[in-house]
Amino acid sequence: MLEALLGKAGLRVLEYHLEKLLQEDPYSVLCSEPHRFYLAVKNIFGQGADMMIRIMAKKMIEEGALEASDPSEFLEALKDQRKGREKLLKMLRLL
Repeated sequence: MLEALLGKAGLRVLEYHLEKLLQEDPYSVLCSEPHRFYLAVKNIFGQGADMMIRIMAKKMIEEGALEASDPSEFLEALKDQRKGREKLLKMLRLL
């Protein structure tokens, strides 16, 4: 999914930087600590982080990997320190 947006090399670069910042697998952090994942993405993309996340979420929704009404719902789950994990897992159909 993300490879379609970023290309193979772009995805590898993003994964490398996320793993370097998070000190662990970024996909695991996304599911276990979504807000921490969000902060890492924000560290990489700066002010463009929210737009990048919305674009990724839109692609995930289109491909059926994310059950959300719109990309902003996914972004808000990442930003929510208290209930973000529960919201995200429901959107990913893992809860």
